Amino acid sequence: MTRDARSSDAGARIGRVVRILATIVAFALVIVPIAIVIVAAFSPSDYFQFPPPGFSMRWFVEFFRLETMRNAFALSIELALAAATLSTLLGTLGALYLARRRGPASALLQSLFLAPLVFPTIILGVALLLMYKTLGMPIFPGLLLAHCIVGMPYGFRTVLASAQSLDPALEEAGQSLGAGPLSTLLLVTLPLVWPGVLAGWLFAFIVSFGELNTALFLTGPGMTTLPIEIFSYLQFEGSQLVIAAASTVQIALIIVLVAAIERVVGVARLTRAR
Repeated sequence: MTRDARSSDAGARIGRVVRILATIVAFALVIVPIAIVIVAAFSPSDYFQFPPPGFSMRWFVEFFRLETMRNAFALSIELALAAATLSTLLGTLGALYLARRRGPASALLQSLFLAPLVFPTIILGVALLLMYKTLGMPIFPGLLLAHCIVGMPYGFRTVLASAQSLDPALEEAGQSLGAGPLSTLLLVTLPLVWPGVLAGWLFAFIVSFGELNTALFLTGPGMTTLPIEIFSYLQFEGSQLVIAAASTVQIALIIVLVAAIERVVGVARLTRAR
């Protein structure tokens, strides 16, 4: 092996090691703080202590005992379900319309669908607050609209990717057999792109369920989402361990939802393969 070849091989090994270390550091920065919060939520002590001196469910009981926390949790679930469904429906229709269109108008519409990913949610919250004050918008419809705007890019982007990879000949075959536009959409297109629809709905649900910045401007007395309630409770009222329990409940719900959807998608792919 020549000197240049050995040098190139050593450089490649160093590059792989650096990439592995960078990946480990990135995962650690994301996972370790979450793991600390989850472990601390099971602490029996009255104050944050890591590692905890024992194991207890007292703070989960306290979380569900507090009426404000229960109401905020229920509102967040209701809002996330409605916002994810509505934003995915609108994003799916937009993605299917723009999937095979080209030109400046198509690029502009795609940019508008993805714009909430670019603009800071604080600016969006302030803009919606000013508009709602002018229109006299009630709190819940205003929150729902804001969460739909924030979640719509996720449903749009995942369905757009699935629709662009779809063979147009399949839709043309359905139309040649007598299917109208609606029948083609329901019987041909949606069954083929539904993994993208489901993934978009999941992302929109997670984003809506954890949305803080926009909701901070739009909630009102007696109607606060769980992230707002956690923020207020941590800032003004009480124990950090109740907040750890609330955050753990959020994380557990998201993990269960992701696992369930992955199970559904896996079963569907297995069935299709057979």
